[in-house]
Amino acid sequence: MRWTRIAAAVLALAPAVVPEPAAATGVTCMNTMTVVAHEDDDLLFVNPEISDDILAGRCVTTLYVTSGDADRGADYWRGREAGEMAAYARMAARPSRWTEDTLTVNGHAVHRARLDGTPVTLLFLRLPDRVGGWPDQTLQLLWLDPSTRVRTLDDGPAYDRPALLGVLGAVLETYRPRVIRTLDFRGAYGDGDHDDHHTVAYLVWTAQQGYRVPHRTIGHLGYPVSRWPANLTATQYETKLGYFLTYAPHDPVVCQTADWCTRGNYGAYVRRNVPVAPPVGPGRNVAARARVTGSSGNAATVQVPAKAVDGRLGADLIGEWATAGETTGAWLGLRWPAPQLLDRIVLYDRPDLVNRVTAGVLRFSDGSRIRVGPLPDDGAPLLVTFTPRAVTGLRFTVTGVSGTTTDAGLAEIRAVTAR
Repeated sequence: MRWTRIAAAVLALAPAVVPEPAAATGVTCMNTMTVVAHEDDDLLFVNPEISDDILAGRCVTTLYVTSGDADRGADYWRGREAGEMAAYARMAARPSRWTEDTLTVNGHAVHRARLDGTPVTLLFLRLPDRVGGWPDQTLQLLWLDPSTRVRTLDDGPAYDRPALLGVLGAVLETYRPRVIRTLDFRGAYGDGDHDDHHTVAYLVWTAQQGYRVPHRTIGHLGYPVSRWPANLTATQYETKLGYFLTYAPHDPVVCQTADWCTRGNYGAYVRRNVPVAPPVGPGRNVAARARVTGSSGNAATVQVPAKAVDGRLGADLIGEWATAGETTGAWLGLRWPAPQLLDRIVLYDRPDLVNRVTAGVLRFSDGSRIRVGPLPDDGAPLLVTFTPRAVTGLRFTVTGVSGTTTDAGLAEIRAVTAR
C-alpha cells in the first residue's frame, strides 16, 4: 500500500479537530503553511518568504515536527518554542501575546500557539531531536524503519511513519494551504544536510500527494545552502537577521549578536534562500525512499536493515546494517510504492576486515539479476552500472564471505535514478 493511501485512510477514519484559521480569527485570507524539523529552520532557510506572507496579510501556519531538544532537556526546547513566538510577533509587528492550547489530531496531541489578533499560528508536534545520541528514537529511523515507534517529549502517544503522515495530512486538509513550504526533499541523506531536514521534507512531499486542495509545494536547501552564492539583498539580510536575533536569546546554542552571526555559519544561512527542484529526474539516490527490509539485524546496537540507507559511511557502527550471525544467504531488500528507473547501484561493505562480503547478487523486481563482488575491504564504493530498468524493488543477497565473517552486512546501499 502506498504511504499516501495510508495517510488518506487515516484522514477518512479520524478527521482532525483543528478549527479553520479563518474561523478562529475572523480573517479571510490565502493560507500558507511551512513545515520544518526544528525551531529556527524556518527563520534560517525559509525566510523571507514567511515574513513576506505575514506582511501581505496571509494566514500563516508553521509546524515544527521535532522539539529541537538535542537531548538538552525541557527548559531548552521550551525556550526554543518561546523564541519562535517572539520572532513571529516581531514579523507581525505585534506584542508577543499568544493563546496556547492543545489539539487532538488523529489521536495525537499537537501544541498550538496563536498570535492574538492575527492569522498567525504555530504548531508543535514535539518529537525528539536525537541526532548525536544513540539512534533508536530519531526521526530518520522513524521514516526508514517500519517497526520504529517514537514517543513525543510531552508523553503523547507514540508515532510510527503512517501515523505521522496521517497527522501531517490532517493538518493540511484542515488549514487548507495554497502554498506549502518545507526543507530539501530532493537531496539524500549524507549530502551534508541534517538528517531531520531531509526526513521532514520527505514526509511533507508524501503527505501533500494525497492533499486535495490545489497547491504548490516548495522545498528549500538547508545547511548546504551556504555553498551557494548569497542571493538576498542587504535590506532582506538585515531584516531576516533581525527576526533571527529576536529568536536567539531563547536559544543559547546559536549566535547572539549581529557580528557573531555574520562571521559564522548562521550569517551564511541568513544571506541565502534557495528553493530546490521537485524530487524527480536523473542522478538521485532513492534508496531512502524505499521500504527497507532484511533477513535480520542487530537490534541491540540499532544496526538494523534501515541503517544501510541512512547516508552514514566510514567507521560508524550506528550507520551500518549488520546481521545477527548470518553469512551467505543474508539479504537486504528495497521496495518503492511506484516504479523507479534505475541505472546504478552503489554498494559499501562494512569497513571491517573481519566481516567481508566477497560476492553477492542483485535481483530486481522485473526478474533480472546481476552478480557482483567482491566488495572493497575498506568500505570504498563498488559501483554497479547497467542498462536502465524500471523496477519497484530489488534485493541484494550475500553469496560469498571471507572465512572470518560472522555477521555479514553493508555500510550503505545507494540506488541511483537514470531520469
